[in-house]
Amino acid sequence: MEMESGVTDRLWDKDVQEFIIACRHEQLSDITLGYTVLGGGQMLLTASAFYLSKRGRRVPVGYRWTESKSGAAAEIFVGRAKASAGQELDGLFGLALRAGLWGERRHVAFALMALADVRSKADGVRGRLQLEYLKALFGDEPVSVEPLQSGPDDAAGSPGRQSRIAQAQELTLQTLNDLAYLYGARAGKETL
Repeated sequence: MEMESGVTDRLWDKDVQEFIIACRHEQLSDITLGYTVLGGGQMLLTASAFYLSKRGRRVPVGYRWTESKSGAAAEIFVGRAKASAGQELDGLFGLALRAGLWGERRHVAFALMALADVRSKADGVRGRLQLEYLKALFGDEPVSVEPLQSGPDDAAGSPGRQSRIAQAQELTLQTLNDLAYLYGARAGKETL
């Protein structure tokens, strides 16, 4: 109960409110956050949603991570068309063209920028939220959001500790997805 109360209190934080506002983009529905695990165990946050076209099509859009020779590379996609993240407006227009949405290129571009904002705001909230869960799960033990390197005489690599860290990561992701579900647009939502 204490863990839920501490996390619920975070709903009023400025960062959480900014994340909630970012989820309310009118042309994005069913926002889902997840993790991409890259080499070395690095967990990076991803975001996907559906872009609602003027003709009623639901086109998958997203922000994900891939491995490249130089390390992690951010990528955006619309349908099957993909490009590296950080595109200028012209690049986003080209992505809309490759996805067959040229007539809606401005809307697609704004939806992609909104989804990148959702991911960014969620990433900002994730660290603090995960720390709250870690504190609740570990009690008085010292905790860290970053995985600890295990040595020969410490318990950083113990299965119980790793299990609690994984549990905190999953609880964090679930909370972010719950907020996105509650405050974001959903396709087929009931009209009052």
